[in-house]
Amino acid sequence: MSRTIELLAGLLLLVVGIVVLASEPLVSFVRGLGVGDDVLRWWPVLIIGLSLFFLVPGLLGGPNRRLRAGMVIPGAILAGVGGALLYTSLADRWSAWASLWAVIPFSFGLGMYAAGWIADAPAFKWVGSAIAGGGVVAYLVFATAFGGEAFRLIAAIGILALGLALTIGGLADRLSRKSSS
Repeated sequence: MSRTIELLAGLLLLVVGIVVLASEPLVSFVRGLGVGDDVLRWWPVLIIGLSLFFLVPGLLGGPNRRLRAGMVIPGAILAGVGGALLYTSLADRWSAWASLWAVIPFSFGLGMYAAGWIADAPAFKWVGSAIAGGGVVAYLVFATAFGGEAFRLIAAIGILALGLALTIGGLADRLSRKSSS
């Protein structure tokens, strides 16, 4: 079974590579068919649809938990990147990738967390949540540095809230240890 999935994943990557190489002629061909730019802006939906190839069997699949867990990680990455690409394509805000790249480690972390949940592997959950949290922090830091003034205020408040939550959590743990002694 795993060789079949490996073969399908390899073929899928070959198709994606060919599509990327032929993207300019494909866009010209599609425009020649009379498809307008408003429709072409929705191209990231294809990536989100591709994520379902991994997510649906991973979340609803059969009894092989390790195989299902392994499928969720690339599915989460594709869904996250596809969603970010859809946003930037529809809003025509490609400069937002100065901070949106952080969706990649965030999505990877979510995928690892889901894989840990499916495979009942607590270490995957911990590592996945740490990576996802790191992605959020990276996004907030870079969005603060490269975003507009209003976004800097929102991101700064988010960073302060995260720092306050971590500080309170650390203090509460120390206080609970001291009171139990």
